Amino acid sequence: MSYIFVTQSSELRDLVWRLRDAPAIAYDTEFVSEGQYSSLLCLIQVAAGDIQAIIDPLAISDLSPFWNLICADGHETIVHACRCEMEFCHRAIGSFPKRLFDVQLAAAFTEAEYPIGFRSLLDRTLHIDLPKDESRTAWHKRPLTVQQVEYAIGDVLYLERIANVQKQQLLQTQRLSWYESEILELQARLSHDFTNSRWQRISKASSLNSRELAILREVWVWRDHVAKRLNMPVQRFLRDDLLIELARRKTSDPKRIAAVRGFQRPDLARCIPEISDAVEYALKLPLENLPKTSSRYSYPQYSVITQFLYAAVSSLCRKEHIALQLVAGPNDIREFIAAELGTIAPNLEPRLNSGWRAEFIGNLLRDLLSGKTAIEINPRTPEDPLLFTSKK
Repeated sequence: MSYIFVTQSSELRDLVWRLRDAPAIAYDTEFVSEGQYSSLLCLIQVAAGDIQAIIDPLAISDLSPFWNLICADGHETIVHACRCEMEFCHRAIGSFPKRLFDVQLAAAFTEAEYPIGFRSLLDRTLHIDLPKDESRTAWHKRPLTVQQVEYAIGDVLYLERIANVQKQQLLQTQRLSWYESEILELQARLSHDFTNSRWQRISKASSLNSRELAILREVWVWRDHVAKRLNMPVQRFLRDDLLIELARRKTSDPKRIAAVRGFQRPDLARCIPEISDAVEYALKLPLENLPKTSSRYSYPQYSVITQFLYAAVSSLCRKEHIALQLVAGPNDIREFIAAELGTIAPNLEPRLNSGWRAEFIGNLLRDLLSGKTAIEINPRTPEDPLLFTSKK
């Protein structure tokens, strides 16, 4: 296997120069996330035409020439499961590739599985079986073995071929526009995630009132700052469930904070005065500066209907070879039902009422709710027993 191993800035500039006219650039990353605040980028693998390269980020301090190339016009960037690749790119230069093709996301429109691992996708698409024996490699250790490097380069060698097959499949099924819409939506979500605090996404945060949310936000920001300074995973430093407990107790009294089970650890105990200050700040915020509570509603009265329609959507996804996980979850269906029955919360637009999802299942769900379409069960096909029939 022939590839360039890039360990110097001059070699990186040469590689970027060679890649400047490539119509498609595939890349992947290897990193270590355990035991530190943010993932440590350890390798970048690149493939474009007859060029294959491994870039060593631990040996090159400035990778901006590569990231600027990836985000430049004039080529398509091909990846698998883009979140980590996009995070490293955004962290470096605050931007994303102009034309992005994610083979994992594309597979969701042609397979009934999402997310799908790269080697499984490679086997299904090109019938190539690559070994998985280096998947738990400590990529920050040097020197790397030949087996480790060849495993890493294998993650990009076939990305363009997979993408070409998928594009043909998407064109044949008239789902290319669906994919293009979804990749733009995914990039918008990632941009929001990478540039905004994610304290509202903590489990059980949606159950808190505005004052409690303010406490959660202030302690979350404090925790994030300290964990970053210590280069420690935030959850190892202070767990999310303890943040929720502090928010619910609504007290800045150091003694009461110290009494919470989990704060007896010496390093946390020393931080209690700082935590108390963060809580006190949130408690004194004027009402107009408090965070807004979640606008999502559970609509428990529609639980049975939701289960029924979710089964119908699942059956349709299997027939059409599209991943249910991408199409809709139970909450999406509940909101759709609430909208159709006139009980949806104000200013809330169901996800299934727009875009490709509305085209794929919106009309079916609407017809099932109105009685225009019925479901029949065919016991002779137990793996796919549901039939949709129009009622006259």
